[in-house]
Amino acid sequence: MKVKMELDLEVQMGVGSPDGTGCQGYMPEGTTYDDLVEVFDEHQITSSLDGKIQAEWFGRINGLQFTIYDYKSRVEPERNTDWHIGGKKKFVAELLNMYFKNCLDQGLRVQ
Repeated sequence: MKVKMELDLEVQMGVGSPDGTGCQGYMPEGTTYDDLVEVFDEHQITSSLDGKIQAEWFGRINGLQFTIYDYKSRVEPERNTDWHIGGKKKFVAELLNMYFKNCLDQGLRVQ
C-alpha cells in the first residue's frame, strides 16, 4: 500500500537563535555548500567562538528552531559535504531534509 501525503513547510531564516540546539541529524550525503546557499542563501554565522564551526545557518521550520553547520570540519565550507542539523527535536531534521530536497528538485529558494 502506498500513501501520498502533502505537507506545508514554512522556513524562516535568521529567526531565533542557534543557541541551545544539538545535533538531531544530517543533511543528505553529498550536500555541498553551494546546494545550501542555493536553498537557504548565505550562512548567517561565519565561525563559532570555540572554532568548531566555520559556517552556520539558522532559522525555524514550521516554528521549530534549526541550525545547519559544519561541525569540526577539516576543510573550508565551500569544499565540505558533511553538514549537521541542530535542533531541539529529532523531527526537525526530517522536516528540513524534506524541504531541502524538494527545493533542490524544483529550483526553489527560501524567500
